[in-house]
Amino acid sequence: MTTPHPALDRSLARPALTLLAGIFIVSLSVLVFEIALTRIFSVLLRFHFVFLAVSLATCGLGVGGLVDFLIRHRWPHTTDSSSFLAGCALLFGLLTPTGIILLLATPVAAYLTSVWAITAACLPAFVAAGIFLSHAFARYASLSGHLYFADLLGAALGSCLVIVILQLVGGFNTPFICGTGGVLAALLVAANERKMTMVLASSLAAVVVTGGLLANQRMRFVDLPKVPLAAGAATKPLHHELTDPRINSRIIYTEWNAFARTDVVATPRPDKHFAPSDDLYIYTDGDVPTNMLAFNGDLAAIRDRYEDFIGFLPFRYLRPDKVLLIGPGGGLDILMALAIGTKQIDGAELNPAIPRIVRKFRDFCGPIYDYQNVNIKVAEGRSYVSRSSQRYDLIYMALTKTATTASSSLALSESYAHTVEAFEQYYQHLSDRGQLAFVCQHPLILLRALLTARQAVMQQTGTTATEAMKHLALVSVPERQYDLGPYRHMLIMSRRPLRPAQAEKMGKQAVAMGLVPGYFPDVFDPVPFSWLTKRNLTAEQFVIRYNKWSHQPATERWDFLPCTDDHPFFVDFTFGIPVQFRRFLWALVGATLLLSAAAWLWLSKQSPAALRQYHFWPAVVYFALLGVGFMLLEIALIQKLVLLLGYPVLTLSVILFSLLLGGGLGSLTSQSCSERTVLRWAAVAALGVAVITVALYLLLPAMVQHWLPLSIHLRSALVMALLLPTGFALGIPFPSGIRMVGAASRDLVPWMWGINGLTSVIGSVAAMILAKFIGFGSVMLLGAACYGIVTAMLAAGLLNKAPTKVS
Repeated sequence: MTTPHPALDRSLARPALTLLAGIFIVSLSVLVFEIALTRIFSVLLRFHFVFLAVSLATCGLGVGGLVDFLIRHRWPHTTDSSSFLAGCALLFGLLTPTGIILLLATPVAAYLTSVWAITAACLPAFVAAGIFLSHAFARYASLSGHLYFADLLGAALGSCLVIVILQLVGGFNTPFICGTGGVLAALLVAANERKMTMVLASSLAAVVVTGGLLANQRMRFVDLPKVPLAAGAATKPLHHELTDPRINSRIIYTEWNAFARTDVVATPRPDKHFAPSDDLYIYTDGDVPTNMLAFNGDLAAIRDRYEDFIGFLPFRYLRPDKVLLIGPGGGLDILMALAIGTKQIDGAELNPAIPRIVRKFRDFCGPIYDYQNVNIKVAEGRSYVSRSSQRYDLIYMALTKTATTASSSLALSESYAHTVEAFEQYYQHLSDRGQLAFVCQHPLILLRALLTARQAVMQQTGTTATEAMKHLALVSVPERQYDLGPYRHMLIMSRRPLRPAQAEKMGKQAVAMGLVPGYFPDVFDPVPFSWLTKRNLTAEQFVIRYNKWSHQPATERWDFLPCTDDHPFFVDFTFGIPVQFRRFLWALVGATLLLSAAAWLWLSKQSPAALRQYHFWPAVVYFALLGVGFMLLEIALIQKLVLLLGYPVLTLSVILFSLLLGGGLGSLTSQSCSERTVLRWAAVAALGVAVITVALYLLLPAMVQHWLPLSIHLRSALVMALLLPTGFALGIPFPSGIRMVGAASRDLVPWMWGINGLTSVIGSVAAMILAKFIGFGSVMLLGAACYGIVTAMLAAGLLNKAPTKVS
């Protein structure tokens, strides 16, 4: 194996504080960039494109380790200089904004719906960061505890700082901030070693990147690109509006935050003047919009305008005194409630930008969020209901899941507002005459909501499936009106069984409004719904029979069984693994095995004696298990705790910050262990992770229910206190393994870094796929099993059989 020059070897005794600061800044910038990419692509593309594109790009962190290995052996003396580290950080700083400029501000934007185009533009920045981090760990492997502490501490701070950055400069400017971070890291590393050429290059790059940031804030040359109409369902509705010359819409206001990009869009009148007399449209991440109506205080005009609107049916029929609106959006729901004289209107709006926008445009839409009887909170709807003691005459949910997402067979996006447990909580918060009205766009969403509501009613009332159907009703707009908007289908779930006279009255009112009855108990019971009432089919039997009845090919049959909190994929209608996810997962597994085999072949050629002494494959398995296990635990914990914290962005930040900060402290502590005892403590830590995870699996459901009534600050503090010990244990095995591998050969460290990086992405993809089949609870247990195997490997001494030095 290659051995560094003796003078260089002595210089590697201890990393300078500037290098630790550089690792901290690069790690912070990488995490902020990764989340910013998720936000940027969420505005442009469907969920599966976002997930695959960002996953492919972040593979670059692992690939960087493997590239580092190749570079080290091609130019060994060059790479052992600090200029190389500074150069990698500088390259990361330049590639970060360059990739986004290339993707959004050049003709490449025409290929935006290609996962491979996105990967080609964004992957290089992550590869450069991976080379930088891998090389630093390889050079200072014996002090990896200190390096990993700086790495995780930077990522922990980044998980919180990204919220502020997105709020201040927006998603399209955030890559420039990340690029500035990379350049600053290069400047620190180069200045410490007095590499003046690199200092000058980094200083010049800092001026260029900062200038790009300022210029983009002023001129917005990196913004929403015009995606070709041929892109079809891969892109969001907003881009069809902006690109279609027949519509000629334009954005008149934009607001970014860590939750979403929110745009207010105006469509010109026939005279082409942008002064809409009727509505503005608010798009959240470019998806199906919510209306912001021109309102001058005349509620009678609202009643007249919407007298035949499907969403107005429950308001007209029930005349509710107390209403809960889940996702009131631009205010249409509020106006309908006000128009029929509702006395108390509560609401939970997930997007914090929407209330601000509605108030900003109050001259156009009126002070609808500020009426005395209107109380709208920024909160996730399910979490809001869980913490409420109120009971309502009407709980109204309109387009909380979009049809365009549902029509994709690849939508593995979770929704805890639409599970059986969620519908049970809605049922519990209905008054004696209360009803839930659920409006959607796609018939498959309607069918899944029907089976989900039926299951919830059965569990709440203890009745049979046939009796539970008496609590439900369905109505739709005529097919000829589908092009008029996304409000197409409605499910009604009643607290009390609908008596035949009630069902008949509601059905007649629906017909008088020009709507099409779908199902009304004991009054209108057509196929396929009669299978649920007269034949008493189970949900599984109904799905099978419906697919045959609708003549779906065997390869295209839909799965719309009820969703639970453990399997919350409400808009995924595939029976198997979505094809893109399956291909991506197998490609990652194949790449990991291929690269591992390549490393083994190289080692066997370079030093057969070392290969016999050093247990190479156990090390590969060890770092692979750490990569997969960490992601299984992290993703499962995020999903399990989102209901408790109530805000997806807050949940992500609190959990990442807690795990990463705890991991950094664990890593720092591990550095105090001697090389003789470090793996013993790593075994204890891995066992601790497994035990804590099993305990969380058993206790989390009760904790969530017990802590829900508490304030958000106290809930966040409790979650942090719960996860910090877990993170502490998680932070010990990786740097301990790096120390032992580095003691055998620094050349192997980049390989193990690369294997860990690639398998981390495998773990993130596998977590979502496995959760579909076995649930997030079982995913947690699989994560615990990974750490259990790591414990067994360490206890068996498979890693500490390496020689002290391989030359």
